[in-house]
Amino acid sequence: MKLFKITVDCLVFAYDNIDDKLKVLLIKRNNEPAKDRWALPGGFVRETEEFVETAKRKLLLETGAKNLYLEQLHAYSLTDISSENRIVSIAFYALIKLQDFSPSNINSHLYKWVTLKNIPQLPFDHGQKLKDAIERIKEHALIKPVVFSLLPSKFSLNQLQKIYEEIYNMDLDNRNFRRKIKNLEYIEPLNELENNVSRRPGMLYKFNKSKFDNATLSSLI
Repeated sequence: MKLFKITVDCLVFAYDNIDDKLKVLLIKRNNEPAKDRWALPGGFVRETEEFVETAKRKLLLETGAKNLYLEQLHAYSLTDISSENRIVSIAFYALIKLQDFSPSNINSHLYKWVTLKNIPQLPFDHGQKLKDAIERIKEHALIKPVVFSLLPSKFSLNQLQKIYEEIYNMDLDNRNFRRKIKNLEYIEPLNELENNVSRRPGMLYKFNKSKFDNATLSSLI
């Protein structure tokens, strides 16, 4: 008798402001199939468990990450080739600040942050899920303040531009980008400069969510 199983997979993205790269969190699988390969964190749903609770439980167990905002991405259907069992997979994605990721209950060699240009070949349908998540982020970045979930609370315009370039995989004209920023009241300049940077320090800014909620959206790309 074939079984019908439900799993979740989690796509957790963070922006590393040290090397100005958008990265995704991968874990090393310790069970077959695909043992020892890098993959998305996730696992099977318990019988009475909400899908998002499974995602939170598996992320905590496999990466130590907790208190993440997770948004459902899509539902996928596939067949487990090892057992011919039918599987439905629910994918979630999350955007976090890398400095907020501080796992304390897992060995660091079991997970890693990988830049989007250095993703290894992922098992199952994880590669497709990653592509779909990036497309969803591109869509949301035009209408929602998603980039500010990745940036530090105080950020430079250089960091803001870099994160858009990472998401859309394109170079933006520096002068034009900064001109657009000056017209956005929800990006507020601070009377502070960057520190610990090798280049000339730039002014720091902050995101004002209440002003964003009442603003007319204007594309920065």
